[in-house]
Amino acid sequence: MQELGSQDRARLAENLERLRARIARAAEAAGRDPAEVGLVTVTKYAGPAYARALLELGQRDLGENRVAHLLSLAEAIPAELEPRWHFIGHLQRNKANKVASLLHALHSLDSLALAEKLSERRDPSLPPLRVYLELRLSDEPGRSGGYEAELGELLAGARALTGLDVVGLMGLPPQGAPEDARPHFRRVRAAAERLGLEARSMGMTADLEVAIAEGATVVRVGRALLEGLSDEARS
Repeated sequence: MQELGSQDRARLAENLERLRARIARAAEAAGRDPAEVGLVTVTKYAGPAYARALLELGQRDLGENRVAHLLSLAEAIPAELEPRWHFIGHLQRNKANKVASLLHALHSLDSLALAEKLSERRDPSLPPLRVYLELRLSDEPGRSGGYEAELGELLAGARALTGLDVVGLMGLPPQGAPEDARPHFRRVRAAAERLGLEARSMGMTADLEVAIAEGATVVRVGRALLEGLSDEARS
C-alpha cells in the first residue's frame, strides 16, 4: 500500500499534535480534565495511506460517514494496526449488515429498526457495539436523528438488544458560526443528563472549543488535520 511522503507525514504529525493541544487547552479552559475528551479523526477526505499514517502516529479512532469508503479503508489497512472504526454519518438500514461487526462505535443511531438490524448482525464473539443516539438539532435538508421526545423510547428499545451498548448522544448543530452552536450543544448535554447517558459526541474543527465547554466527551475532527498536506496525501 502506498505510504505518505516524508513531508506529508511530518506535517500530519504536527497537525495532530496541535489538535491534541487545542483540545487540551479547551478542556482546561472549561475546568475539565483533557483526558475526559476523546478524539475521532475523520478520514472521509483522504485515502488509506492517510488513515494508516494516523494509526502509526497513535491515533486509533477513525471516523467515516460513507460505508463504501469505510470498507475500502478497512480492507487496505493491516489488522495489526488495530483501527477503531466509528461511523459518524447516517447509516441506512440496508447497509447495516456490512458494518455491524466492523465498527467500534456508531454515532448516529436514529431508529429502533436500525438498532435491531445492527444487533442481529453483530458477531456475538465481539463486545456489544457502542452506539450514540442522534438527537436532531435542525430541520435543514439532509439532517437525520430523532427528536427529543422520541429518544426515550429509542433508548429503551436499544438497551434491550444484546448486541448494542448505548453510551450517549450525538448532535450536529445547524450551519453557522461556532458560537451559534452553543445552545444546541447545551441541548445535547441536557438531554443526555435526562436520559442518564454519560457520553456526548459533538464538536468538529470549527466549533470544538464551544463543544468542549458545553460538555463534549468526543469530538470528531477532519479538516484541521489536512492543513498543509499535498493533494497526493488526500487521495
